[in-house]
This record gives sequence, structure tokens and C-alpha cells, in this order.
Amino acid sequence: MKLNKIYKTKLVQVNCSKLDLNYLYNCNKLSAKVWNLCLELNDKHREENDGNWISRSDLQKQTKNCVLLHAKGIQHVVHKYIFARDAMLKSKKKGTEGVKYPYREKNYFVTGWDSQSIKIDYDKNIIYLTRRQLGNKRQKPIKCISKNLPKNIQEIELVYINKLYLACKYIDKKEYKQINSSNESSIDLGEIHSITSIDNNGNAIIVTGRKIRSLKRLRNKHQAKIRNKMSRCTKGSRKYNKYLRALNRLKVKTDNQVRDCVHKITKLYLGYCLLNNISVVYYGDLDSAVRNTKKNHKGSKLTRQKLSQWNFGEIIKQLENKLSRYGIKLIKVKEYYTSQKCPNCENLNKPKKRNYVCKNCNYKQHRDIVGSINILNDNSKFHIIKYNNYKYLQIA
Repeated sequence: MKLNKIYKTKLVQVNCSKLDLNYLYNCNKLSAKVWNLCLELNDKHREENDGNWISRSDLQKQTKNCVLLHAKGIQHVVHKYIFARDAMLKSKKKGTEGVKYPYREKNYFVTGWDSQSIKIDYDKNIIYLTRRQLGNKRQKPIKCISKNLPKNIQEIELVYINKLYLACKYIDKKEYKQINSSNESSIDLGEIHSITSIDNNGNAIIVTGRKIRSLKRLRNKHQAKIRNKMSRCTKGSRKYNKYLRALNRLKVKTDNQVRDCVHKITKLYLGYCLLNNISVVYYGDLDSAVRNTKKNHKGSKLTRQKLSQWNFGEIIKQLENKLSRYGIKLIKVKEYYTSQKCPNCENLNKPKKRNYVCKNCNYKQHRDIVGSINILNDNSKFHIIKYNNYKYLQIA
């Protein structure tokens, strides 16, 4: 057993006085001003210095005391901007198409407090958040009351999801069994079947994502109806704003349902990894498949919509979070022609619907299992052709 330093996040609804609540609503507006200033300073620095990017230290100096926000809150926005910019630079170096540097101005942005600007009374379930100091006078902290606060809170972010919430990032100090074996598996990610996997011993599993698909389809239908009604209203009118709020409620509701489905899907796959003692998981790089769908894909609008709304990134993020607790490595690999190559004779064939049939050797298999077999064969020492055990799982 090993003690891992694992971070988790819990949403806590804001419960404070009206004055503090108004202050918190204003905080996210001030954070947005800091973000917009970062964009402006970076563009100015690039013009004056032959396209070179502004450094973190220079950005922190020039944004110091720029708005009436606590110092740690300003630093939090600067760090978020630098992180977003560096992530885009890495993607550009890898040759990813359609990547843009942070450029869009915001009206609202998350406000952050680190461990130095937070005080928590766990006995009374009270969180105290630092305010901006005016002159030499310290201001009274914001007092938020909440039940069931997690221990070891390291950072708090102020987020808006129809209401204000405090996203409390804390350390989970549980003990998890660390897996150390030679068994490896691969994942073929899909829009219909979220996870299809097979390991070196031929244990195959399909975790279907049809429920996510149906939720998105229902949301798209409701959105189309609401937007059709909005098109007949004057922009900014009372009725227009009413439909706009309805759209937002629908989005929040569906996002919560999809997030719950992703959690259940990844939990089922974690159970599969623990049962078969898997230490390494390979998954295909799908970034190019969902970028610039209008330009790169000649299919129907419906197909392009499905690809653009495919949340495989959220599945990978959840898998990385869950698998890392048990020491299971998640490795991104390239998956060129893995859905077309025959595992038996390596001849290329285009599968029809959910079935794969090789015209050369008459090999037959489920198309998603063929993809996972090829990903595993291309990246591990073993070579498998078919599965020994097979499970088809769906979430409740």
C-alpha cells in the first residue's frame, strides 16, 4: 500500500450575506479585466520585441494592483493565462492544426484563493476568504457557511453554474494499492461505444456511451426549438432574455448528466483494470479527428455535429485521474489505420457498420475491438488476434 498525494475538487454552494455575495459577483468581473489586460500586455510586448512572448514575472509586475482584487486572485488569473498560452505553444510545436493562442476577451473569469488567502473553521463549517486590502487597513474577510467541507483544502475557485459555487481543491490522503505487473491494455475511443479495450490475455470489454449520445441528441432538439423562437424576438427584449436563460438552464442540466455518465463509464473501466491487474493503458490520439470538422470531414452536418460534441477529452481526463491513484500509466499513442488494418494478415479493409470483415483472409470481428487490438499490437511486445473473454457493459 502506498500513500499518494491526490488532488480532488468538491463544489460547495455559496452561502453568505448579501454584501459578501455582491462582492463575490463583482470578483469574477474584476478577474476578467485582469485576463483582458494580460492579452493586451502580451500583444504589446510581441509588437515591441519582434514577436517574443512576455514572461510570467513581467506579466505579474505589470498587473500588480491593476484592479481592486486581492493579490493572490490577480496572480491566479496570470497563472491561468500563462498555462493556456504554454499549452497552445506545445500543441503548435507538435504540428496540431487549428490551434489558436488565447485571444478572446472575457466578461467573467474564475477568481482564485490559494492556501495562504484561505482560513477554514472545520468545527463551525465556515470558510473565510481574503478581500483586497485598502491602504493600510485590512478588510473583513468574506464569510461562507457550508456543511461537509472536505479536509486539507489547498485552493478555492469561484465558479458560476446557474449559481455561485466554491470549487474546493483538496488533498485526498487515502491509501491505494499500487499495481505492478506486465499486463498491458489498449483503448479504442468511440462516439457510440465510449471505451473498447483488450489486454494481453485477451480479456475484452466494451463500455457503451449510447446514453451520452441520447442526452446530447435530446439537448440539440430542445436547443433548436428554443433558438427558432428566439429568432422571432427582438434581441435584448424580455422574451429574448427569457429564452436565453432557458438555453443556459438546458446546457447546465445536460452537462451535469453527461458528467455523471462519464464518471460511471470510467469507473467501470477502472474496475476492469483492477480485476485484470493492468499496469499500462494505451489510447489513441484523436485531436486531429475533431478539429476543423467543417474543413476536414465531408460527411453530413449531423456527422460533423457528433464529432464536434464528442467529449473524449473529458473521458481521458477522468481516466487519468482514476487510474493514477493505483499507479496505472495512461499513454497516448498514434492510431493511424488501426480501425482498418486486419490483425491477422494486416490487410486494409473499410468496416461496414459495427462489423469488420477482411476480404483477404475472411477474418471477422467487432470493428471497435479490431481497433483496440491493433493499438495494443503496435505498442506492446505481445501479438493477439482475438479475444478470449468479452463483456459488453452499459451504465444505468
